[in-house]
Amino acid sequence: MLGRDGLHRAGLLDTVSWAGGSNARSYLTTGNVSFDADIGSIDELSSRLETALSEIVSRPTLVAVRKQEWVSRLVSNNPFAGLECGDWELEVTFLRHTSAPLDPRSLPASGRTRLVAIYGREVASARPRSGPGRPHVNTLLERASGEPATARGWTTLCRISRDA
Repeated sequence: MLGRDGLHRAGLLDTVSWAGGSNARSYLTTGNVSFDADIGSIDELSSRLETALSEIVSRPTLVAVRKQEWVSRLVSNNPFAGLECGDWELEVTFLRHTSAPLDPRSLPASGRTRLVAIYGREVASARPRSGPGRPHVNTLLERASGEPATARGWTTLCRISRDA
């Protein structure tokens, strides 16, 4: 998150450029960044960016990279169609792009949290806004994969897709 632990917009964009991304642009205060890069350099760029950001904020920081086309396709297919946004927290949780694909059978019980769609390294979920038994999908995905995960709100992904 921008503004916390010494991470600010200009520093984030500079770090993306240093790591090898070009034409970097950020969204809101979430720390989401779009950038251009050669597909062959994504693994190294992601690793360098993750290391640099972890040093800036003094804690492990996951970098989950996806192609803009993937995000736009996800948004246009809207896995949340039919859910009332006011009743639910709509999110997509991501593993690193280099993680092994997720076996959906490995996901633990989700209580009142709905697993709306399960992709290779991502899970779209809807959690009731309040009450018990609504685990965050980050926790479920981390347990299932043994890897760190990060989530983004649906409105953030829609904005990234729209601004592409």
